[in-house]
Amino acid sequence: MKKKPRVLWVEDSARFELASFMGPIYASRKYELTLAEDATTAVRYLQTVKFDAIIMDIRLPPGKDHHWRNLYEHAGSDKTMAQLGLELLAWLLDPDHPKNGFLPPAHVKPVQIGVFSVEGEVEIGQQLRRLGITVFIEKRPGLRDTILLELIDTILAQHH
Repeated sequence: MKKKPRVLWVEDSARFELASFMGPIYASRKYELTLAEDATTAVRYLQTVKFDAIIMDIRLPPGKDHHWRNLYEHAGSDKTMAQLGLELLAWLLDPDHPKNGFLPPAHVKPVQIGVFSVEGEVEIGQQLRRLGITVFIEKRPGLRDTILLELIDTILAQHH
């Protein structure tokens, strides 16, 4: 039996308000889905598991790690302003970004990453393009419940 592609979804509210997006993924039985609900957990997973696709939210809580907590508090303890997801993406993809003792996995490439966030093209589009990320969907009312499954399919199609 062929191994299912591994997908990491970094999303603080995945289990609650976005549960309807996960249903089609589980029903498809195509992917092994892992959730990380804060920056600390995402880093731990990224350093220990090789994922085929990564879906990143931009507004994330810090988790327990001191580094991520400091970034969050410096931004005013506001998920809207902190945008730890962008920090996490810069840590992963920008060789000039401070690593602060956390070594990012060398195998992660921009084509493996998609962003699914309430921020729009105006707010974060330029930063994502600078990092080489081209797959982006803005969360808004009325999205199909299959949108996350489609996002994963898009990432994997460009990566393979």
